[in-house]
Amino acid sequence: MSNWVMKLLLALCAGCYAGAFVCSLERFEKKLRPAWKWVFTGSALALNTGLVVYNYIINRITNGASYAPFVSMFQVLIFLALTFTPVWLFVEKVCRYKGYHWYFLLASAIVMLGPCFMDIHAVWTFPPALQSVFFVPHVICYMLSYSLAAIAFLIAFVSLFSGKNEEGVCACCVRTLFPFMSAGMFLGAVWADQVWGEFWAWDIKECWSLCTWLDYMLCLHCYRRENLRKYAKILVFTGFLLVIITFLFSNVLKVSSTHSYS
Repeated sequence: MSNWVMKLLLALCAGCYAGAFVCSLERFEKKLRPAWKWVFTGSALALNTGLVVYNYIINRITNGASYAPFVSMFQVLIFLALTFTPVWLFVEKVCRYKGYHWYFLLASAIVMLGPCFMDIHAVWTFPPALQSVFFVPHVICYMLSYSLAAIAFLIAFVSLFSGKNEEGVCACCVRTLFPFMSAGMFLGAVWADQVWGEFWAWDIKECWSLCTWLDYMLCLHCYRRENLRKYAKILVFTGFLLVIITFLFSNVLKVSSTHSYS
């Protein structure tokens, strides 16, 4: 696929997410037909899923192996945009918090904009460390936890201006993301022991991920204690800041790290 065709599909996908977001806003939802929201949402999900599958096929053809679609930041962001959908379904169907779908659509639109400005042919090197059974579950666990962290941040941020008490849904996001983040860290430690012979090396990315984990652990305890709940929103904000640092520190800024290939 040529560069301009891929960029066009990415822009179209981001536009469909944005269109679904606008149609979901209360001020427009009553003016527009409900069908438009689902048309935009369905189109965005179809395009997003197709791009993830395409990246998997390209990886298989290019590398001669079944590499998951995580071989560059370009591919990771496309996959991350798609993870907001199962997270939304969980929050709405399992946690019973309805009316928050526009947060997930907005987050997907923002994330999908990133690949529009990236080199589609950029590929990380594939040291033996990446060729592990732990790679895919480690990445997926962190992607799910990061998407929940982004939603908790957006809801908490909007609540500062709306005056609404969104404590319940934010707590739901934190309770859900914490097991995924813990699983991702555990799998990473086992993976590190398999590859480098030690569970923890105090690598810069490992340290930031530990800080992120500790932040959400404290946030979880604050939500469980009535007298500490006033601090939970602050920890949601700092936690998301730490997520950004952890996710982008070595990936984009090219900081010297054992994780600099990722």
